[in-house]
Amino acid sequence: MGLKENTEQLVDMRQHILTVASGLMIEKGVKQTSLKDIAQEAGISKGTLYYYYSAKEDIIYDIANHNLKQITDGLLAWIDDANTKAAPEQILKTVFEQILAAETRGKLHLYLFSDAGTTNTALKEKFKEQYKEWRKTLRYGLDKVLPSQNNKNEVLSYLILAALDGLIIQKLFGTEAIPVEEIVKLLVSAE
Repeated sequence: MGLKENTEQLVDMRQHILTVASGLMIEKGVKQTSLKDIAQEAGISKGTLYYYYSAKEDIIYDIANHNLKQITDGLLAWIDDANTKAAPEQILKTVFEQILAAETRGKLHLYLFSDAGTTNTALKEKFKEQYKEWRKTLRYGLDKVLPSQNNKNEVLSYLILAALDGLIIQKLFGTEAIPVEEIVKLLVSAE
């Protein structure tokens, strides 16, 4: 077996473990999910799991990284779309819809966010740094699509992040339909 094939198998098994762990943590909660549960659900021995992840904390970090990367990729795709002729409202609406559509990611993001805010200081630091990057990425994108209000885009980047977090929570509770289009129009017209 070549190095490339071995590396692909390691990545595939890590991804399988993360997918299984994510599902269990959504179903049972982060604290109630044990390494034994993850190994059993993944169809592997605890020894195999320990080969890839020696602690649940490591799995949580990788899941958080994966989720944070997906959100960041969505924001970067938005910036790329900003180079098109699409209206700022349409671009921002797409970002909101993509982030809100990922229900599983939203649930896990909320669990991890809660854990980071209460007991897990290392995860809290990871989220803190990632939020800084998201906000900077948003600011950069806003400056591209709304150049006439550059002086307000800094504040708007904070508002959009806060709105996204709040909307993720509202969507998870599912109490009512979220008027994404109207929210985006209000945010963009806040000149």
